[in-house]
Amino acid sequence: MKRSIHVLFLFFAFCVPQAGFCETSADAIVGHWYTKDHEALVEIFKEGETYTGKIVWLAESVATEDDGTPVLDKKNPDPEKARQPVIGLKIAQGFFHVGGNDWENGHIYDPDNGKTYKCLMKLKKSGRQLKVRGFIGVALLGRNEYWTRKGQ
Repeated sequence: MKRSIHVLFLFFAFCVPQAGFCETSADAIVGHWYTKDHEALVEIFKEGETYTGKIVWLAESVATEDDGTPVLDKKNPDPEKARQPVIGLKIAQGFFHVGGNDWENGHIYDPDNGKTYKCLMKLKKSGRQLKVRGFIGVALLGRNEYWTRKGQ
């Protein structure tokens, strides 16, 4: 009996704390994410060896123009792309899982201003929140946005 207690103690002392440091699956980022203001839903999926995100839904308040037509990517500097609807637009591309809860080496496009930024993503709150950091140059010069997993 004493031996069983010692084994259980060792298990909880050494194994359970390590569970927090286990490697997160690279696919843990896959799913549907509401942007910070819940005006858009971004689907993140694996595309080859990297992860990509595209807008799959927009809130009614921002989904259409005054005449009822779908909102277009008007601020895009490429005239051809500026005629594309925002729904279906790939806004995040090239992300690699670099270990833990981190995905790096990607880019994120902001249809509100037509600019593309370098980007890092990090899972937070047991995978229910995604920290998205867009930046120019170095990550220190950027801003964070927190997305919420759909269904959470």
